[in-house]
Amino acid sequence: MQHGFEGASISRIVDAAGCNVRMIYHYFGNKAGLYRVCIAQAYDKLRQAEADATFWELPPDQAIAALVRFTFDYMVENPAFQGLMRIENMASAQQVRDLDAVNTRARNLFAAIDLVLARGAASGVFTQRPDPGMLYLSILGLATIHVANQHTMSVVLGRDLAEAGFLRARRDEVQRVVLASLMAP
Repeated sequence: MQHGFEGASISRIVDAAGCNVRMIYHYFGNKAGLYRVCIAQAYDKLRQAEADATFWELPPDQAIAALVRFTFDYMVENPAFQGLMRIENMASAQQVRDLDAVNTRARNLFAAIDLVLARGAASGVFTQRPDPGMLYLSILGLATIHVANQHTMSVVLGRDLAEAGFLRARRDEVQRVVLASLMAP
């Protein structure tokens, strides 16, 4: 992934994986087939973790706070996922567009968020009820910017964005911002 899709030759992949080149062609057809499986598995891992999360039935503000923490922690712990997203975005989502299971599971995530937002609005905890996809996009953006720009922003801010204390403070800030947006007058 560090070389991008175009720079990841089959020989580099074989060397890094310690496998047989014929097996890649046998199981995946070509490099694009292997990439498609990798991107599907990466998204499936994230969506399964979201579906398995136990916070969905918490009180609405606690559920959204837990979703923020979950998303933040997942992105910090899985920086390769963001790398795959960048590569796929540079290719105009060519593979993700056709991954029905990935897209169905994303709709399930948005439905789960919508249920939490509905409970929050009905109980008066949330004064705002954004589109669930828009809210998730905000959470994702806030939960990834420090990873995607870790090196440059560490220099600009004069602090290590991978340091545990920074990550705790950043996660708290993201959670505060998201909840404040839902509870704004």
